[in-house]
Parts: sequence; structure tokens; C-alpha cells
Amino acid sequence: MAADLPMGVLGPGGEEETWRLLFDALSRLRPQIEPLGFQLLCNGARIDAYPSGMSRDMGGGRTLYVLTPGRTPRQRVAVFDRAAPSSVGTVAAQPAFYESWLAGPEERPLTDRARNALTELWLRLRTR
Repeated sequence: MAADLPMGVLGPGGEEETWRLLFDALSRLRPQIEPLGFQLLCNGARIDAYPSGMSRDMGGGRTLYVLTPGRTPRQRVAVFDRAAPSSVGTVAAQPAFYESWLAGPEERPLTDRARNALTELWLRLRTR
């Protein structure tokens, strides 16, 4: 069950809108301010950060994973924590980066033990 963390906004005409997931709320607000030349300096606006399904379903979209192409995400960040200006982008760039990350091959680095075993095998085969 998702965390109950509604976020609301009052529009200029007095209309109220509420979102259950913080990341989704931020994604709906950003297109309203970007045409005015503003960008939010928070992790929720980072091009390389996106919520996992579990974060959406169970955490109210409060945390995101920092995505590195070819790597499994390990670093989690809070949506509203500050982000560097160089890491944020448009609301359209964020899902595009996420889709390219999903499509990319996952790199699985060798452990030292496996690397040593392969090196030893290669040396044995080379000296035959």
C-alpha cells in the first residue's frame, strides 16, 4: 500500500489539485514554471534521477535512484533535496534519459576473485 503523502496545489482560478506521489506532483508542476525560465534545483528535476516502481508504490514517490548508463542504480536521493544546477534539466529530458537507461546494456563488473581466476587461466593457456 502506498504511503499517504498527498501534495496539493491551488491554481490561479482557485482550482485545487492533489497528487498522491510527490515525484508525480513535481512532474506536473515543472512544465508550468519551465516556460517562465525557472528550473527547480532539487533531485526531482535531475535528468539522471527516476523513481523505482517500489518507491512509487510503497514510498509515495519520495525517493529516486540516480541512474548511470550501463549500471545498476545504487544511490537513492530524496526528491526535494537540493541538486546542482548542472544536473537538472527539462521535464521532457528526464523520462527520455530514463528510457535510454532502460534500453542500455547492463554492465556487470568482474569481482577481484573472478578477474584473478580468469587471469590465471589465460596465463596457463598462453604458456602451453
